[in-house]
Amino acid sequence: MTLQTNRHGKSIGLTFLALLLWGVAALWSWNTFAADLLGFPEMAFRHALALCLLVLSVGGLLTLPWWIAHKGQA
Repeated sequence: MTLQTNRHGKSIGLTFLALLLWGVAALWSWNTFAADLLGFPEMAFRHALALCLLVLSVGGLLTLPWWIAHKGQA
């Protein structure tokens, strides 16, 4: 039981780290491309994190019917 809890904690930590790095990459790419070249307003870090969560949520909702249909076949 302890081994499963330890793995669960590591996966949650890696998920938060990936979300943080994805937010930094989104912030840098938006502020480099859209703000500098196209003249759009700069993005704050909280907006970059919100964008990442929105993309993950939409992707999860789009794959949910497929996951439910294939869950019983495993």
